[in-house]
Amino acid sequence: MKDKELKEYLRQSLKQEVQHERMEETITLCMEVMREQKAEEKEPRTGFFQYLSDVFRFEGMFILGLQAMTLFLVCMTISAIADVPKYIPVFMPLFVLALMPVFFKSQFYGMSEMEAATRASGAQIILAKLILSGAANLVCMTVLLCFEISLQHSCKEMGQMVLYCLVPYLVCMTAMLRLIRLCRKESIAIYGTLMLGSCVCWGMSAKILPWLYETSAIGLWGMAFVVFAVFFGKEIYFVIEMRKEGKIYGIVT
Repeated sequence: MKDKELKEYLRQSLKQEVQHERMEETITLCMEVMREQKAEEKEPRTGFFQYLSDVFRFEGMFILGLQAMTLFLVCMTISAIADVPKYIPVFMPLFVLALMPVFFKSQFYGMSEMEAATRASGAQIILAKLILSGAANLVCMTVLLCFEISLQHSCKEMGQMVLYCLVPYLVCMTAMLRLIRLCRKESIAIYGTLMLGSCVCWGMSAKILPWLYETSAIGLWGMAFVVFAVFFGKEIYFVIEMRKEGKIYGIVT
């Protein structure tokens, strides 16, 4: 079609009278659509427990699998060690180290920025993973303590063994949360070095400072538990506050 013919066709089309009946029908349909949209309820916001369930579906089995594998290796090693109770702290950082693939996944794959742009803030993601990993850790600690009691054939040192589990665990978890909050590129290497270095330090203390694992020193362990529980609690409080504000926990790199 030539330009002149096209112009003539458009001119004739514009000159056609508007079909008022069809126009009124279109207006009525548009008003009905608008009323329906206004009447529809807003989509309910996903609650935290529903979100926790979703995270468990994607990460839960992976967390449990890593913890179960670590527990198996620790129990196999402990069964071959004499004077077991004082070596319990040596193995506790390994349970926290096993969480590295879960907590540092976004940094490892360079997805921190995308994670920050999601509807759920980074703080909410961290909090959900903390709850799931904490539950898995408690189960592992309970199994480990039961295994220790079966080896010792006694519950006399039960209180000490609980502190031997909790103090190193709180130290390592606090260090991990601070590294996530700083969110530097080298934090993964630092985290792995700290966890393995912590194992070495606890092993040296068992060799060099045997008095630290005597019943008379339980007060020191109690004080250490309170101090690091406070630090860990402050980090958890910070995560919760960031979640309420919808902010990411750390710095996007």
